[in-house]
Order: sequence, then structure tokens, then C-alpha cells
Amino acid sequence: MTRLWSLCSVLFVVLFSPYLVANPINVGIDFKSQQLLNVEYTLAPSTEQQILNNNQIEWLDSDGTSLNLGMNLTPVWVKLAINNTSLTDIPVILSIDNPLLDEVNVLHTQGTKTIFVTKIGDALPLANRQIKSESLLVSLTLPKASHTTVYLQVKNDAGLRIPLSLWSPNEYLKHKTKFNLLYGLLVGFILSLAITSFVLYGFSRRHYFAYTGILLTLLWLTLAYLYGYGYRYLQPDGISFQQLAIPSLLFISSALFAPLQQAIFGPAKRRLIHGLGYAIMLLTLFTWFVPVHIALSLCLLSLPIFLSLIAAISVKHYNYQYTQPSIAYLIAISAFFCAIIYTALGVFNPFDLNIGVLSLTFVCFLICSLSLSYAVIKMFLMQRDAEVSAQQNALAESKAQDTLMRERLAIQEQARQDLESNIEERTFELQVTLRELEEKNRALEQLNMEDALTKTKNRRYFDKKLLMDIRRSRREQTPLSIIMFDIDHFKAINDNYGHLTGDQTIQAAANIIKAHLKRPLDDVARYGGEEFVVLLPNTPHRGALEIAEQIRKAAQNTDIIVAGTTIKFTLSAGVYSAIAEDINNPNLFTDYADKALYHAKQSGRNRVVSYPLPD
Repeated sequence: MTRLWSLCSVLFVVLFSPYLVANPINVGIDFKSQQLLNVEYTLAPSTEQQILNNNQIEWLDSDGTSLNLGMNLTPVWVKLAINNTSLTDIPVILSIDNPLLDEVNVLHTQGTKTIFVTKIGDALPLANRQIKSESLLVSLTLPKASHTTVYLQVKNDAGLRIPLSLWSPNEYLKHKTKFNLLYGLLVGFILSLAITSFVLYGFSRRHYFAYTGILLTLLWLTLAYLYGYGYRYLQPDGISFQQLAIPSLLFISSALFAPLQQAIFGPAKRRLIHGLGYAIMLLTLFTWFVPVHIALSLCLLSLPIFLSLIAAISVKHYNYQYTQPSIAYLIAISAFFCAIIYTALGVFNPFDLNIGVLSLTFVCFLICSLSLSYAVIKMFLMQRDAEVSAQQNALAESKAQDTLMRERLAIQEQARQDLESNIEERTFELQVTLRELEEKNRALEQLNMEDALTKTKNRRYFDKKLLMDIRRSRREQTPLSIIMFDIDHFKAINDNYGHLTGDQTIQAAANIIKAHLKRPLDDVARYGGEEFVVLLPNTPHRGALEIAEQIRKAAQNTDIIVAGTTIKFTLSAGVYSAIAEDINNPNLFTDYADKALYHAKQSGRNRVVSYPLPD
């Protein structure tokens, strides 16, 4: 009897919950993650009781995008509906992917019953958090066969950017492990560059190394605060320092570009540059005496002007003696400028871009760090070379001091070699790091070319592969065959048995097609909803027809059993084979195969038709 009631509950949740709340999130036993959550929100002043009773509250839909309300200081209520479609309790983790929010009140309800309540935020102690993490995480337990609602009341003095994602615990652990590894590598690399600059300052006593080391350390601290690590490890007691630390760090970092500009480009406009630097330092002090939103707005609006002025002066007084350091400096200040602009777009959201995660800021800081390190090291080497050249000229003019000068040159040459050795070691470390990044990028690109449902290639991969195979066909004068498959009466399957059964039918069709492709160069891709396309390089027309017919018969003889119900399906196929002639028109193959497929559909389905069409 208990199992019967549980089954009835599941049917109620699946059939009627979509009518209770718009676009609920369905969580089953195989749920892994969902990162763009469709939520509802309201800025109307409401108490917790009014929210729970839903008394005449007008909820706005986020339209499936990351919720970003810009520099809005009004507390916002966010509503998220979740359906547990399984017969067991399911634990999930709700991640609020903005660790800079002051306070988030979380209510997890089922009907009129409150299941769970908690309060987190960077203005609260770390000990208050349910999960001791730098991220804002909430662990929820979804009762079996239930429809529950999560309400979030978000308060923040620096704008409302509320990107949400839902994870299974194991999937989040995998995601967080990969993120921490990549974050640790990149942030550690920036910190190593800062330490290198300080070490070089200790060796050379060149002030630009000290300025660079301080600036890179500030960038490192800014990234730590942006991603919540500053809160977790530097101020876990919840003092509201984190929101003010970021504009202060950005102000000081910007001010340090002034002495570096003087060191690389010379003393032109010295008073103006120093005046700008002192103005920025005064603004830094001023931010500690004004509200957080004013401090952040002042930072993100004034720094682009300051950086633009320094860049314009640098371009006007370009130092041709130090061309490479000058270019590297301009790249660094441009990257920092882009980071400020991107952060401002994420905070103010003026064009409804709905920027959720400030990932581009990380990349810009990395480029800025690399460019600045290269600029000062290259300038130091050029200055060293100039000094060596001057000393060699002095040796030719003064033979009396020849011995002493040679010893000094030997010492300087050894110092230069030691410096180059240090640079080579750092360059090797950089190459290793970049190689690891390339491997991860390749892995990500592989995921981007795979269809998540069928584990076959996606349309993006197919378009690239088609162009490659067409070029090979024309170059080698070998036939290229394309087969387009479509599941017959797929809409009826969806309507009669549901979308889950439709997905299983699509998976079954994909597995049948993959099982009949034996050669390494043969590929199958999901072309559309229930359409698949098969690429058969170096395959004549007869061979393509045989493979298509084998797949059609296999599908006809395959049964899909869902919840005790046996479902049969058939495939229609369109075949086109030819030796490619025009590589600039790859759509010709798919168009002809699609026409053949359309004819197969019109001729009764469950058949294979090739192009040219039969009379």
C-alpha cells in the first residue's frame, strides 16, 4: 500500500506540478546538475509570511537566464520550484555563484510546511554556514515524490547578481575539484610571478620590480576576494570588509601603473602622472567613509578614465628605445582596463547582459600579470645590455683600468647569466602550465562536440567533419556518402508516452546506428531533435544503401520497454553519394540526403530512399 501511495505521489508531481508553478526543475534519481535555473523574483517589499502565503505578490520570470538586477539595493525575493520525481529522498546542493552577497535567507518549503531555514552571506560568520566553503552553498533534501519551493531573500549593498545552479553532491564535488585545481594553478602562477619580481628587486634594486611585485600581489588578493577565498581564510568572522576590499585593491593596483609608466616611458608628463596616482590613492581612502555601493560605483566608473589617460599619455610619448617593454605595458594596462569594464558590466548590468560569473576578469588579470612581468624583465635585460655595452666602450678608452674593468664585466656577465637562467626556469614553468591548460581546453572542446543525450557527435562537430570529408573526397576522388535518419511518428511517441520515453527512443536509435558503424572514419551525429546524420567517407552508393537498410531493419526489430510498456519504432532514411566537386557548398550533400529522407517519409515511412529520387 505504501508503494502504491508513493507511485500515486510521483504521478501527481509529474502530471500536475507544471500547472502549480511555472517551469519547475525536475530532479530524478539520475540528476546531476543544472546551471541556468529558471526562477521567479520580486522586488516588492514583502515579509516572510506574505511570501509563504503568496498574498497578491507579482512574481517576475528570469526567462532562464542568470539573474542580474544590476546596482539595485532593494532586497529581492527569489522563488525556485523543484520536483522530486523519484520514490526516494534526494540530496541536492543549491549553489549561489556569487560569494560577495551580504546576506541570503533561505527557506525550503513543501506546501505550507517549512522544511529547512538558514542564513548565509559574507557579512555573516563562516561558522553560520551549513557547508564551510568559500562559495554560498545550501544543502537541501528533497522528499520523495514531492513538489517543494525554495525562497531566497537576498540583501546586498553592492548590487544584485544572483547566478544559481543546482547539483547532486557527487557532481558538485567533481566540479569543485576541477575548478580548485585550475584556480590554484592560475592564481599560484600569478603569485609566483609576484615573488619573482620581489626576488629580482632584491637582486637588482630596480624599483619597477618592487612596483610590479606589489601590483601582482594585489591582483592575486583581488582574485581571492572575488571568488570568496579572502572571506574564508582572511576574515571568516563575517566583518563586512570584503565588499570594500575589492574597490580598494583595484584602486591601489591602478595607482601602481603610474610609477611603472614613468619607469618604462620616461619622465614625460611626470607631474600629471604622479597627480593621477595621488588622486587615486585619495579616492582609496575616501571609499572607506562612504557606503559600499558608492565606493564600488566610484571605483568602476573612475578607473576606466584614469587608465585611459595613462594609456593615452603612454601612446603619445612612446619609448622607441624600449619597444617591447612599452608594448607589453600597453597590453597589461589594456587587459586591466578590460577587467574593470567587464566587472562594471557584471555589476551594473546596463544592457541586460545578465553576466553571471566574472570569469573574464580572471583571464584579464592573468594576461596583465604576464605582460607586466615580461615588460619589466625585458627592460631590465635591455638596460643590463646597455650597461655592458657602455662598460665595454669605457674599457677601450681606459687601458689602465683594463684588468679591473674585465673583472667587473665578468661579474656582471655572471649575474646576467644567472638572471637568464632564472628566466628560463620560469619560462619552462609557464610552458608546463600552458600545456596543462591546452590539455584541459582540448577536453572541454571534446565535451562541446558531443551530444549530451545520445553521446554521439553534435551538429557543430558534424559541420566541421563534413567540410573535411568533402575536401578529402575531392582531393582523393573517392565517393562520400551521407545517410539522414528520422524516427517515424516521434511526436506521437512523445504525446502518448512522455518526453522521457521520447529521449529513450532517441538514445535507442543512436545506439543502433553506432552499432552498425565499423570503420574508424565513419561518424554519426545528432542533426536535430529526432534526426541523425551518418558520414561514410570512401563509401559507394551501394554500400551506403546496405548500411542504411541494415540500420532500418535493426530499428524495426528493436523493442523499448519503459515502465512495463513495450514500444516499437521505425526509421526512415535518405541516402546521397557522390564524389565532391564544390568544396564551397558542403550543404549540397545534406540537402540531397534530406530530400531523399522527405521522399521516404511521404512514401509511407520505414524505408530507405536515395537521391536522385525514383520516378
